[in-house]
Amino acid sequence: MEGPGRVIVGGIGYRNLRDHSVGVAVADCLAGRDWPEGVVVEDLSYNPIAVLQRLEDEPADRRFARAVLVAGVQRGGRRPGSVTAYRWDCALPSPDEIQRAVTEAVTGVISLDNTLVVTRYFGALPDEVAVIEVEPALHEFGDELGPEVAGVFATVCELVTRLAGEAGAAARLPRAALGGGVTV
Repeated sequence: MEGPGRVIVGGIGYRNLRDHSVGVAVADCLAGRDWPEGVVVEDLSYNPIAVLQRLEDEPADRRFARAVLVAGVQRGGRRPGSVTAYRWDCALPSPDEIQRAVTEAVTGVISLDNTLVVTRYFGALPDEVAVIEVEPALHEFGDELGPEVAGVFATVCELVTRLAGEAGAAARLPRAALGGGVTV
């Protein structure tokens, strides 16, 4: 792996929820690849409080220096299957929104935004966070991605691989707030 520090690659979403499962499917696919030492690939599709605890469980000298997170996120205004990438600016929302995110996390809501806000607020998230969002088309139970998302799956896997394995790749992404970034 180029550059210092460890990298966590995390897929976020619900299993068996068609396009909203793309983050989980990417993590499953990439977990089987041969990664350089220091890159950890995990399904982070569990309660954001548990993700926080998982990140905090890393010994101080082995904390992650970079996170690459991927999820299906419906933002509206984007074409289904579009892929958006950015370096999260790590700006937290208002205290009321942070409280809402924590409340939803405690009640079991799994979402990219909540995971980012909760883990950042409590200081467990690395300062460098690359985010890849895929605009879903299908929001229904099922284990297959819809055609739009399935059509970009390989591209998303390669983008995540580059962002995790090349130290300077994430730095080339635009810095943006949640839901910002550029379509790739």
